[in-house]
Amino acid sequence: MAGFLLASLPVLTLGLGGIEAAHWASLRQTLSLALMEAARAGATRQARPQAIARAFEHGLRMAYPDPLATARALRERRMTLGTPWRIQVARPVPEAFLDHADPELRGPRDHPGQALIRNDYQARQQARRLAQGWPAGRGPRSGLTIHEANTLILELWWPHRPLLPGMAAIARALAPLAGDPAQARLMAAGYLPFRRRAAVAMQSHPAAWPDLTDGRVTHGAAPPPAWHAGQTGTGGATDMGDQPTPDAGGTGEWTAPSGARDPAEGPDTLMDADGEAGAAEPGLEPGSCEPAP
Repeated sequence: MAGFLLASLPVLTLGLGGIEAAHWASLRQTLSLALMEAARAGATRQARPQAIARAFEHGLRMAYPDPLATARALRERRMTLGTPWRIQVARPVPEAFLDHADPELRGPRDHPGQALIRNDYQARQQARRLAQGWPAGRGPRSGLTIHEANTLILELWWPHRPLLPGMAAIARALAPLAGDPAQARLMAAGYLPFRRRAAVAMQSHPAAWPDLTDGRVTHGAAPPPAWHAGQTGTGGATDMGDQPTPDAGGTGEWTAPSGARDPAEGPDTLMDADGEAGAAEPGLEPGSCEPAP
């Protein structure tokens, strides 16, 4: 009997490890689908952070079919980490609005001075940039073409709680070896940081938005402060009830000159026959999702 138990331990360990690995593979795919759902919502809603957050948490139903389980997972991460997850809007970058914003654009704005990048007539805009002497039509501040400025790229950080309790202990033990402070913070809390990336062509005029106050959707590269300092807290209200989350103030958002058009002057303009989908960086085509670097 003792021999059987000794022989079964490696088999059970391998079996449980296989279950954990299969769960990781399934979860990565599910997160990619949820992130793509968020990117599509952002593409049609001017990259509005509230729309991105709402669509992503709605997409989590693929990982947590029970709404109560979804709310419980988000609440657990919020209590432990302060911010339950994070999506960085990697493109368009704030500098793109300095290069490509059109203050004369007739389109919906959250406030009269909000900067908008024209989504239609991209070929004509690119030709105008070339005529201005911009190398390859790239803006001097952002380094992006008008096509790239009209490509929405989202990068997701999702803290995953392993199924097996022993895996969480291993993650905590390996936390000091992590080179990234945010990754070390997540691992020290017993979570594995899963990262995914998605790109879609904008279907509306990109607008300059501030970050969400709870840190779920940001435009800077730095993760939420709580992931660095090890703080805990409520991290803001869960967006599962389709309720808007207040924006943050004083985030350095660029605003258009005072002569900008008011949103009441005309409806949002979608891409027409002359509009072209933005081109993502090499290896990441619009409409694709892949692991984040």
